[in-house]
Amino acid sequence: MMKFSLVRTFAALASSALLTVGAIGEAIAFTFDETEINQDRVIAIAQPRALGGYQLLIVEQVSDKRQCWTENGSNPVKVDPLLVTFDFTGICGRATDSNGFSIRMAGVDLALKYSLSLETVDGNVVLMGSPIYPNAKSVIIGRTNGESNGFMKIVLDPAWRLTKRAYQGRTLGHFYFTTNQAAPSEIGGNTGDNIGG
Repeated sequence: MMKFSLVRTFAALASSALLTVGAIGEAIAFTFDETEINQDRVIAIAQPRALGGYQLLIVEQVSDKRQCWTENGSNPVKVDPLLVTFDFTGICGRATDSNGFSIRMAGVDLALKYSLSLETVDGNVVLMGSPIYPNAKSVIIGRTNGESNGFMKIVLDPAWRLTKRAYQGRTLGHFYFTTNQAAPSEIGGNTGDNIGG
């Protein structure tokens, strides 16, 4: 009987610890603010992977010493990431994974609730925000408006923009894909309808 009580006690403690860690994670996420940035000085890019598919890349023009990228054509807009040809320290900012970017909806940092991915749908590469909870809805943030075998610009949907994370008045390097709309679970619908248009 004592052994059973100890097992229950340890189980309760472990559960409590997990809940505490989760609560701390949520609290940390909600302490961040955002700051607006010039949309002409930042770009979201679909970068082709060697084994197929695409990964998300964000490039920011930090200084005007050298150009960080060029754009060419339309549907899709092809991107030449010039920053790979020189030491871009202090000139270009770059984010390549979830440490560098996340979603913010209606003023709420959703880094712990949504992941970002690029999915090919009917010849179009779509930037998706996918919830970690199965009952929540995905959101569509932008698209390439076509497909090529190179780097492509992701054109953000009208409700979305890029901002930066801020903490106690200090701008951080982390980018937000930001909208004033609430998350789908709060508005009861999928904001990602009509993938093709």
